[in-house]
Amino acid sequence: MNIRKRMQTEIVTLQVNEPLANAVEATASEQIRHLPILDGDRLVGMVSDRDIKQALPSAIIEGNKAEYDRVLRETPVRRIMRVSPITVGPSASLADVIRLMLDHRISAIPIVEGGKLVGLLTDTDVLQAFLELLETLE
Repeated sequence: MNIRKRMQTEIVTLQVNEPLANAVEATASEQIRHLPILDGDRLVGMVSDRDIKQALPSAIIEGNKAEYDRVLRETPVRRIMRVSPITVGPSASLADVIRLMLDHRISAIPIVEGGKLVGLLTDTDVLQAFLELLETLE
């Protein structure tokens, strides 16, 4: 089974110099956990909700709101992104992608074709595929 049928093709992305505030807004408003980061139309990194949480100042530590807002506005996502993400082409098998996800302990893989981002496969997409398979076997 190849991933072309399983990958998400409507993907929220950010440009490499966008502020961290945009990543916070995108993950919250779109209810997503992974943001491919582009430089023009070329994939250069990935940011997860976990990366965002680690980059934000702690709410527990005394601080002022102005400083918190400054960090959100002035920190570009390139400072927190994971560079050179593992990618596959749309003809990759689901089994191969699952192996990559397990081996590298990642929960999303960008799908690239001809140097351009064409999709994203997440652990949720993989679970959906297995659920459908199990339902057909029952």
